[in-house]
Amino acid sequence: MHQRILLLTSLIVATVSGLVYQCNSVTITLFLLMVGILLKLKSFKLLLVITMITLPFLSYFIYDNHQLEQINKMQPDSYVTGYMFADDIEVDGDNLKAVAYLRHHEKVKLYWKVPTQKEKQWLETNTSTLYFHANVKQTVIPPATNFNQFDAQKFYKTQKIVHQATVQQWSYSKQSDDNFKPNFLIDNLRQWHARALGQVAQLPQPLANYAQALLLGTTPKSLYSDNPGISTLGLIHLFSVSGFQVSYIITTLMSLARRLRMIKEYAVIFLMMILIMFYIFVGAPAILVRAVVAGELALLSLGYKGFNLSATSIWAISLLASLVVAPQLLLTLGGQLSFLLTFCLLFSRHLSFWQSNLLMGIVMFPLITHQQFTWHLLEIPINFLAIPLFEIIIVPSIFVGVWQIPFITSFVNQLIHLFASIIDTVASLPLNCVVGKLAWPFVLLLLILAMLSFTNKKTTARIARMTWLITLILGIIWVRFPLHGEVSLFDIGQGDAILVRLPFNQNVTLIDTGGKVNFGEENWQRLKYSRPKGETVIINYLHSRGISKVNQLVLTHQDQDHIGDAYIILQKMAVDRVIIPKGMRQQPAFAQKIKPYLKQRTQVIETTDNDTQQNMPLKVLYPFESGHGKNEDCIALYGEFGGKRFLTSGDLDKAGEEKICQKYPNLKLDILKFGHHGSKTSTSSEAIKQWCPQYGLVSAGRNNRYHHPHQETLDLAQQQKLIVYNTQINGMITYVPRI
Repeated sequence: MHQRILLLTSLIVATVSGLVYQCNSVTITLFLLMVGILLKLKSFKLLLVITMITLPFLSYFIYDNHQLEQINKMQPDSYVTGYMFADDIEVDGDNLKAVAYLRHHEKVKLYWKVPTQKEKQWLETNTSTLYFHANVKQTVIPPATNFNQFDAQKFYKTQKIVHQATVQQWSYSKQSDDNFKPNFLIDNLRQWHARALGQVAQLPQPLANYAQALLLGTTPKSLYSDNPGISTLGLIHLFSVSGFQVSYIITTLMSLARRLRMIKEYAVIFLMMILIMFYIFVGAPAILVRAVVAGELALLSLGYKGFNLSATSIWAISLLASLVVAPQLLLTLGGQLSFLLTFCLLFSRHLSFWQSNLLMGIVMFPLITHQQFTWHLLEIPINFLAIPLFEIIIVPSIFVGVWQIPFITSFVNQLIHLFASIIDTVASLPLNCVVGKLAWPFVLLLLILAMLSFTNKKTTARIARMTWLITLILGIIWVRFPLHGEVSLFDIGQGDAILVRLPFNQNVTLIDTGGKVNFGEENWQRLKYSRPKGETVIINYLHSRGISKVNQLVLTHQDQDHIGDAYIILQKMAVDRVIIPKGMRQQPAFAQKIKPYLKQRTQVIETTDNDTQQNMPLKVLYPFESGHGKNEDCIALYGEFGGKRFLTSGDLDKAGEEKICQKYPNLKLDILKFGHHGSKTSTSSEAIKQWCPQYGLVSAGRNNRYHHPHQETLDLAQQQKLIVYNTQINGMITYVPRI
């Protein structure tokens, strides 16, 4: 009975936490589902007990969320005092990023441009807590500005961080000049952690990356950039300090205690203290609470015969404890996977090893694809093999390899290198399928059906498996064959990228790709681990819509901010045709930025307005003749979607626009994408008067050095009574044509 109360209470508290922090269709449905299960039990006493236990948690969640909302509304200070743990500081290029603890007990994300290479080197080797006084520009962490993009605001809110602070001027040191400092024990453990990270970083790669992630709970950015197969094959969940590392610590230290002939009860108390210190040592990650609580309860059961809890009760208590420490843990993918997979293990003891792993695989599937939109066909079998390999070989080997005994460390590194190479080779096989972002009802139904698929009742299991497959097929069809098309301007900063897709995804055209322009940076200032927006924004969105192929990639001209990320599109997407202005193929920019990344099946087409492009929903209006791929040679494209006439022309200047007016005197528009990001060199007043557009669209970066869009362009738009949408203000702009 107690076990049942604990389990049901933990589940209802989990749904209540979701309801308080993110009240939406998903969390409401889950809460109502749990209420329905409780009412179906028809036990007033059970319902009363669970309600009484849940109420304090509800009060705590409401209070905590209210505090976060108050911080969010608070007028940020421009002068702050605080400290940063050394293991919370990241330096990439000349960018410093850290978690800072301010005097009024708020946690913020802190950013700073490191001025010199010498200072960068000092910060990279520092292992002490740094205390600072700073003038900062403090703002609320911005939300995602593109559909289905990673939302930093939501993510950091789960860590109780709502503000970011950009340092304008500051002073920092290793010594606090007042009494504002962290707890002595926490401070020292975090400094030891920073030193350990520094020592492990000296190991050869990939051993250093694996050791930092699996032993010290810090995942270096180089781990995923150097080993892309980890993400592709869904092995990320293995690279966080979790249950089996805690088990190794308990097993190893308990074995040592026996050898030293310690009294069991004393050994248990000692190990419980060690576990708590280890939790603080690795940075107190919320995801580790479950493993630590489960370890503590297992130790109590081992040391005291009267204290005996079932695995189900331990799971329930660890969930409740985790929600106290991190109330929004289950709103993160890591938290969802951690508790859902261990929940599956509780009820799969009757299953074989392979059945148990298959169950975990199909449970992971909807959660991972809902956020990553792709699924490698070998993901489940690779996880079958990788999980026992990690427990039996990889983690024990790393424990030994970090002691830097020359021959042993070299052997372990070769072993890890072999494992990593196999993972990357398997991931590179053309078996990565674009699933798309499944609608949440499909995700929820897939999760429920997955757990019913391995029930003891064979008939129920058989029906659940068949229904799971049908649900998956319907979910994929729903995503990949939408009834409506779209015209979208991505918010990719200072650049252009436009998507035009027809209903049912029958034709997909991408116009330009954006690309970061570097202005005379030295090598030490360049980011090593940044991912281009062509990948994080454009490809991410295409995959979320179930798009695996681009029919036409139109590159309007050769400027970096229009074609700089074309390479990543060509690498990671199937592209049928690359369309460029006539004459651009002979330019160095094409040879350097496009040609090396072309696949054999991709056709390159040079065009003018005299050429007809087969199966393309847009007509080329410009250029009229061969050029050099410069602004004055830009491709201008016209199309009609859902009764709205649309024109985009890259960075074409006023002279080019006026030439279009002369050649196409009857051209009228509803939507005009302003040329050259709203620069005064584009958007001719004569053209605007002739075209009579109703809407004007601007694609430009926030606080860009060119001050785009120019006030002259905005004044012209106001005079002509255009409704203007700007990616700087509105983020991604999408027009969905009516059928």
